[in-house]
Amino acid sequence: MSVVSRTNLARAALGPLAAAALIAVLSAGVIAPYQAYSVGIAAVYTVLVLSVGLLAGWAGIWSIAHPAFFALGAYFAAYGSTHDWSLELVVVAAVGCGAALGAFLGSAGARFSMLYVALLTLAFAMVSMEVMGQWTSVTGGDQGIPMEKLHSALGLGTVASAGTQAQYIAVAVAGIALGVAVLARPSALRMRLVAAKSHPMAARSVGIAPEAQSALAFAVSAAFASLAGVLLALVVGFVSPEPFSLVLATSLIAACVLGGAGTLLGAVVGGAYLTWAPTAAESVGVPQPILQGVVLIAALLFLPGGVVPFLGRLARRLFRRPVAQPAAAVEPPEENPVPVPPPPAPTTAEVLRLDDVAVTFGGLKALEGGSISVRAGETLAIIGPNGAGKTTLVNVLSGLVGAGRVAGDARYHGESLLKTRATARRALGIGRTFQHAEVFAELTVLENVLCTHRRITARHRARAVELLEQTGLAHVADRYPAELPFGLHKRLDLARALAEEPELLILDEPFGGLDATERTLLARQIVRQQQRGTAVVIIDHVLDDLFAVAHRVVAFDFGRPIGEGEPGKILDDPRVRSSYLGKGGVLEALPPRDGTEPAALRLEGVHHTYGGVTALRGIDLTITRGSVIGVVGANGAGKSTLGRIVHGALDPTGGRRTADKDIRAALVPEGRALFKTLSLQENLEVSAYAAGIKGAALRARLTETAEWLPRRLRDRMGVPAAGLSGGEQQIVAIARALMARPDLLIVDEPALGLSPAMVDEVYGRLGRLAHEGMTVVLLEQSLGRAASASHEVVVLHEGRMAVRGEPADPSFLARAEQAYFNGQGDVPATAARG
Repeated sequence: MSVVSRTNLARAALGPLAAAALIAVLSAGVIAPYQAYSVGIAAVYTVLVLSVGLLAGWAGIWSIAHPAFFALGAYFAAYGSTHDWSLELVVVAAVGCGAALGAFLGSAGARFSMLYVALLTLAFAMVSMEVMGQWTSVTGGDQGIPMEKLHSALGLGTVASAGTQAQYIAVAVAGIALGVAVLARPSALRMRLVAAKSHPMAARSVGIAPEAQSALAFAVSAAFASLAGVLLALVVGFVSPEPFSLVLATSLIAACVLGGAGTLLGAVVGGAYLTWAPTAAESVGVPQPILQGVVLIAALLFLPGGVVPFLGRLARRLFRRPVAQPAAAVEPPEENPVPVPPPPAPTTAEVLRLDDVAVTFGGLKALEGGSISVRAGETLAIIGPNGAGKTTLVNVLSGLVGAGRVAGDARYHGESLLKTRATARRALGIGRTFQHAEVFAELTVLENVLCTHRRITARHRARAVELLEQTGLAHVADRYPAELPFGLHKRLDLARALAEEPELLILDEPFGGLDATERTLLARQIVRQQQRGTAVVIIDHVLDDLFAVAHRVVAFDFGRPIGEGEPGKILDDPRVRSSYLGKGGVLEALPPRDGTEPAALRLEGVHHTYGGVTALRGIDLTITRGSVIGVVGANGAGKSTLGRIVHGALDPTGGRRTADKDIRAALVPEGRALFKTLSLQENLEVSAYAAGIKGAALRARLTETAEWLPRRLRDRMGVPAAGLSGGEQQIVAIARALMARPDLLIVDEPALGLSPAMVDEVYGRLGRLAHEGMTVVLLEQSLGRAASASHEVVVLHEGRMAVRGEPADPSFLARAEQAYFNGQGDVPATAARG
């Protein structure tokens, strides 16, 4: 398989061929001299728009600095022509200088947000304009500088400025530039640029440094803009500061948006627009800025992707042939079950060892005393409830802890790992997947796998195709992730992690969100890696499937390892079992119920899907007024989805939600979602404004809610939410929900990340609300905690209601524990009872 296909070469040749045809028409005198001059200017602008559009479309960087690079090339040409420079020296000097300055801007801007990149490029443009005006010995200042002839050092003759020869050169260079861009589309350069733009963290995990990609993209783009400046000087014959103003910067952005950022034909459309927009404005009798503004607004409103993408979609809709839709159910050929290889011998070399690794984020200890080891061919499972530190641990292995401070020692094949950059760990042989399958949305399935290589060879393509066949993705190789269900995203994430045959494979919740068939296929892939001798570290909450492929299990809770053992025995450890099921604290007894309470809300046959992922299935649930319902399940069981449906923020895919017309529901989301830069009082006020509460009513509601808060928070109403502890933030999040005076309060993971003392305080305050008659739904991972604080408990397992009952029932907790881990539990016939 060739790296550059014949089809792509044929497409790349279209640009130069079109340029040659246009030059032939120009030389035949068919076009009037003035129009021929406009064609030359349009060719110059095509190169310039191409440089801006590909930077925006491929790297996600919008630059205001390109008029400065455009001017740089023009002044190099003018200055060189009057100082006996050769044409080749002018081009090399202009392009080289532009590339160096572009690389500087790209690397500096990569550390900031898009807004700061825009400001940085704006500052560069303003400084450049000032230099153009003040450096009169080189630029001629406001008077400008004439362009003379340029002689070729290679014996190609002399190029006279402001003549037909210069116009031909401009058209030829534009055609060649388009051809080069066509060749770049299937290259690793474009794929890695798009990957870094689409998902910087996932890009780092496959060895792509977003900062380096930004610098490279800006350098190439600036080089093309400088080349366009050389062409402008040749075609016009005179260089002055006027054409390179900030007006040109905004016009360039408008031209890119109009044509279609990142498209090649869009650059031609944008170049024509910049050339003939002044004539069009004059013909309709409006100032050019007004016309450009109207065109840009119209394009953003009606053609947000640009003219060329719109016409492309229209053509595909009109002329495309019917194709068979590849269903998500298409699977690789069935195989006989492959037994898990035995664990490696104790003498097998260790691939990875962590000793007392700790990670802190400010004052928060996310991981402490993390010590694990894994040998070649061994699969180590890491389990624990949400917030136990599992993902932090694997982020340490892949170097993606962000602002966290890492201490301790990590050894990979005996060498220190912690000081190795994240982007270098892929080359060491470490591959990883992500919990939510962080694929690159703007790359095809095949390109998602190929982008892991700096230079793509025929062998790399063959290996990528082989991986797609192994993972059941070959039939969708040319599709984009948005066209595929979630299960195929998971497979793609795995294929990308396996692209360079890692020695250590890290899988973050690979079984989550998959159906039974997909989980079986994934297990086979893991077994294949074990047979190859790959060390595998897996995090997951789907314990049955996890234990089926694991050799050894380490359990974490509150950021620390609490147990280690074989898959079939680890849950016998009381500490491990307690970390999942929890222990009920000493809480005030709930107000009794007599069974006559009216229903506040009913769910009948509710199911919900996200794309191809089934989050809930067949949920029948009645919530009575004044009751506390605990909804329990492992991470990914469907609790948050159920909470959003109960709240009314999410409409179920199927089934029916019926609530009393006067019921007011409020949701406290997982993670609290406070506005960290706002004060405690401002967080409460935002909630009141959203509920339409203002003026005196707002002040009264603030006073009332503040009384519910502990004294230490009432005295700190002006403190930013970010300055509160995790437990205090949770209490504030509940108080924010109370500002609307709800009848039904849904609290998602109220104990997440809190110390035991703060858990008791939060639950104590929720108990007070229950005594005041509020209906409460607790979404919890801890069965023991939910049982101690609820009238009834529902256990969810993989989106279905496995069991429901009252904690007072002596047999219920045993059935609930079984349902929690393996889903085996029958919902009693009274499950639909209010």
